[in-house]
Amino acid sequence: MSLRNDKLREAIREEAAEMILHDLSDPRLGFCTVTGVELTNDLSYCTIYVSVLGEDGVKSRTMHALNDAKGLIQSRIGKRMQTRVTPRVSIALDDSIERSFGVLNKIKEARASDSDGGVAAPTTDPSDPVDADEDDDEELDAKDKKE
Repeated sequence: MSLRNDKLREAIREEAAEMILHDLSDPRLGFCTVTGVELTNDLSYCTIYVSVLGEDGVKSRTMHALNDAKGLIQSRIGKRMQTRVTPRVSIALDDSIERSFGVLNKIKEARASDSDGGVAAPTTDPSDPVDADEDDDEELDAKDKKE
């Protein structure tokens, strides 16, 4: 991707986020965040990814509201971009944040089950350096005393 496309994607993301936050007054809208934008090289299509906080019903209503406002978002993006071509906008649900939280919860559960399963925790701090030669030195000293 070119630097120009990166700047255009960022401009689209900012404009869409600003519009959703301040200008859309649809009661179906839940708490949502614009997480990213994909823009084709020829600037003819862009996909705006949004993350919606809440249960499936809230997500569905929010996505319907955003898709109903898609034309308004597209015209506002066209004014901001000031390019010859205004990209055709599509809006998609981004569930990567939820998946991340799901993975974190599974890691926490696995750690909890490991500690409950009788696995002994190390008694020493793993960040402390351990001198492996110390034991060998003591054994040699004991042999020297016997001789």
